[in-house]
Formats: sequence, C-alpha cells, structure tokens
Amino acid sequence: MCQFIETIRVENGLPFNLEAHLDRMRHTRAHFFNIAHPISRADIMPFVASIDGIAKLRFLYDGTNIYEPTCTPYTPRQVHTLKAVESNNIEYAFKHSDRHALNQLLSLRGKCDDVLIVKNGHVTDTSFTNVAFFDGCQWVTPDTPLLAGTRRQHLLETGKIEARPIAIEDLVRYTHVALFNAMIDLGEIVLPIEHVVL
Repeated sequence: MCQFIETIRVENGLPFNLEAHLDRMRHTRAHFFNIAHPISRADIMPFVASIDGIAKLRFLYDGTNIYEPTCTPYTPRQVHTLKAVESNNIEYAFKHSDRHALNQLLSLRGKCDDVLIVKNGHVTDTSFTNVAFFDGCQWVTPDTPLLAGTRRQHLLETGKIEARPIAIEDLVRYTHVALFNAMIDLGEIVLPIEHVVL
C-alpha cells in the first residue's frame, strides 16, 4: 500500500502550522485514495508530546490510518555546502515515504552536505528542504519546487518570500541561499551563494 509521511514542528507542546499539514494530508488522501477521509486536529494531538523547546512529530499515513507516530526533541541537520545536481525526471509533488529517487540524488553530493536539485535547467529544492535566494532586497523562492512545502506556503502567504523562475545560471544574481521546511524557519540555515558547488 502507498504510504505518505508528515513531519510537523512542535513548539513547547503546540504544533506549528497544523492546518496546512492537515490540508496537505486531506489533499493527498483525496488524490491517491479517491477519498477525503476526515482528518482533524483531534486525530493528531494525541501524538504531540509535551516537550520543552522544539520537537519533531513524524508519522506515516495512508487512506485510512496513521502509523508509527513519534515526537522527539529536534536537532537540526548541519548544512554548510550544496552540490547542484540535475534530474529532469524527478517527481515529488506528494510527500511519499519512498524517498529512493531523492536519496539517489543525495548520493551525488560528493564532499558537500546536501544537493541542490535542478530540473529542466531550473532550481527546485534540496533533498529535504525548499530554498530561497537573497537578491540584496528580498528572498526569492523558485516557482518550480519539487514539493510545495507547508513552510513555503506560509512564507509566501505572509509575504516573507516571493516565487519566481530561477534558472541555474541565475544563481550569480543572488548573495545567499536559505534552506527551510516544516522544521526549519527562514533564516535558520543560510549559506553564502559561493557555497553552492555547480
């Protein structure tokens, strides 16, 4: 059976941006299982641990059930360098538990910490985050993400980033790249653009 994964940031026992995660789960269930099986805050809250600070709530789900929930203290991954890798066939519009294609690309990182995935000449994401680039005035996120993440949606809705096409050759126009996802806010991981290995 096809399974999907959800990861939610929990701050001092409260899930961040929960409604966006629930919307994504509802949309995924409707798309793959031809159902909009009801899912609500009440389905998720029993798995949220009362941990001081930042915790990571992670679980698998399918059309009807939630599996293997864990809520553990969060330790951010250290990323200092990115290797640009190209794949014109990669698809990850839904957050599948099968990350084989992403892991294959990650294996091409060489001595870098992660990869910056390029599809059809345009920048998309890293293996585990969306990205935004600073042009000296504002943060710009590619309008071609592999996965339109919940944090990305929140940042767009609040005007903290804007979406534009970003071709790989456009990177010279930017000074920094920021990595963000459900667990990592904009500004928590920022690299000089020179730390992207082309």
